[in-house]
Amino acid sequence: MSPTLLLLALLSGPATAAPVDDLNLAAASDVPAVARQEAFDRLVVNGLTDTALVHQVAADPSADTRKRWVAIRVLGHVGGDRAEQALISLLDDPQPAIRAAVAGALGETGTMRHTPSVVALLEDPAIIVRAEAATALAQLRDPRAVPALAKALEAKSGYRHDTSLWVRRHYVLALGSIGHKDGIPALVRALDDEDLQVAEAAIPALEQIGGFSMGEGRSWEQQREAWRRWGQAQAR
Repeated sequence: MSPTLLLLALLSGPATAAPVDDLNLAAASDVPAVARQEAFDRLVVNGLTDTALVHQVAADPSADTRKRWVAIRVLGHVGGDRAEQALISLLDDPQPAIRAAVAGALGETGTMRHTPSVVALLEDPAIIVRAEAATALAQLRDPRAVPALAKALEAKSGYRHDTSLWVRRHYVLALGSIGHKDGIPALVRALDDEDLQVAEAAIPALEQIGGFSMGEGRSWEQQREAWRRWGQAQAR
């Protein structure tokens, strides 16, 4: 849970809006994003003392998918053993949207013990699940995820009819966010990727690991060459 929401909970006490109303509002597609976010935040604050509703909806396969998605993400923000066990139990849900929500929620817990579960989702058949897993690993920042992300970046599942899929950029971003030196070889290879979005994302990812930029006074091609040389030097 974010410090802002925790402070809000301490200052205001139990949330006064009915949780079921907030769940309906947070899951609505026809209301402004600000209103949805405010309802979501109230659900998280309420979850400090009572998560019965979100637990029930998250686990109900007959419930509306959007409401289940919201309930699952609320559990990720609330955290704690009970919420996290509920999330783990949904990793094999038949709906890709639910598995994606679980991946995101596990990332939001900030708990590295969930890294293996999230890493396993990098091989999920649904691309939205794989993308959300990469984003979650970027949040967890666990170096143990680096080999799996490097593997996913070059796996056949990242292509369709020999065309690179958008999810591969998420793997690059995750390697940069984790910031571990073991990700350097994969990112140096990504500099020459045929997918321009992957190649362009590799430079800021390397900057995160290296802690500096090579952009001043250099063209993009010159930056790529400079990072190639730097990456080779790190391998010696």
